[in-house]
Amino acid sequence: MSDAQVDIVFYTRQLHNGGVDRVVFNLAEEFLARGLVPVILVDLDNIHSPFRALIPPGIRYEVLDARDPVTRLLKLAAYFRRVRPKAVMCTSFGFPNLYAVVARRVTGLPMHLMLTEHCFPSVDRAAPRFWQSRYWFFPLAHHAYPQADSIVAVSRGTAQDLANVLDIPARTIACIYNPIISAAMIAASREPVAHRWFAASDVPVIIAVGRLEPQKNFALLIRAFAALRDTRIARLMILGDGGERAMLEELVRELDLDDDVALPGFAANPHAYVAKAALLVLSSDFESLANVVIEAMAVGTPVIATDCPSGPSEALAGGAFGTLVPVGDVERLTVAMHRVLDAPPPPVPDTWLDQFTTRHAADRYLERLLPSDA
Repeated sequence: MSDAQVDIVFYTRQLHNGGVDRVVFNLAEEFLARGLVPVILVDLDNIHSPFRALIPPGIRYEVLDARDPVTRLLKLAAYFRRVRPKAVMCTSFGFPNLYAVVARRVTGLPMHLMLTEHCFPSVDRAAPRFWQSRYWFFPLAHHAYPQADSIVAVSRGTAQDLANVLDIPARTIACIYNPIISAAMIAASREPVAHRWFAASDVPVIIAVGRLEPQKNFALLIRAFAALRDTRIARLMILGDGGERAMLEELVRELDLDDDVALPGFAANPHAYVAKAALLVLSSDFESLANVVIEAMAVGTPVIATDCPSGPSEALAGGAFGTLVPVGDVERLTVAMHRVLDAPPPPVPDTWLDQFTTRHAADRYLERLLPSDA
């Protein structure tokens, strides 16, 4: 395959193990099906990411092998000159977006540059000190972001947060919901799972999916489940891995929940587990969109989510298609789990879910990335 054939480059620092990687894969696969040639380009090859093995067939994956800022900028500019893509879509918040802006300016190539925001930037702004590089990102981004051809956020709340943090007009940021729902995802949800909890058992399984990191606040969910377990039989499964695994396992032991809580780690196909669960719970402190909430709605699993900034409320239509509870409220979460297990809600209508399909998202992205080809 010739470099001259490249239509869209997805550029990020590296693959991780979260929802952003799935979004990139879904879009790349959809673009490929439409006859376009997408490439996933990373600064570094994260061989430890479980998502590395999930790159869709036919999608090119290229590594700059660049570790410091100067090398990243030089190699990115050289890549642009060699490949001359029609469009570049930056998919990670932070300095890679700035490198792309500068590299495009240096090369002078007529490609469409899109910056996308999948996180909640005000959280990042609150953390760093002036001697840390992230501290200087925000004033630099204030000047750099407007030089991109388009800026996209994955929820309206994220768009407003980005505008506030960077002090740029909110009208310059479009909102495109993530490409979550596809025929392939629905088919994957119907596959069997090996875990014994889903084999001929009438005990309801509550499920959660995400990185085991502070943002997800799985400790809150485990404590709420402990209160639920005091009054009824149920089980809790949390799919994912991360830095809080040891803490969460210790909490499970402290609450004497070893027989009823499972943390089996990363699952290549979480949809199959979610589809067979009685309830999905998202307990996060903040989320840009909360992909797992949309995935659960699509496969017919009831949802409870914290009403955190800002995605869950948008995905659930303000609580019309799922239950919203206050952030950090163990008691309210416990009560909500009781109610949903007792009286599951009806399925979410397709008219609402359509805006989260890969087809819809791809249409909206291509309107901006390749307007002459759309």
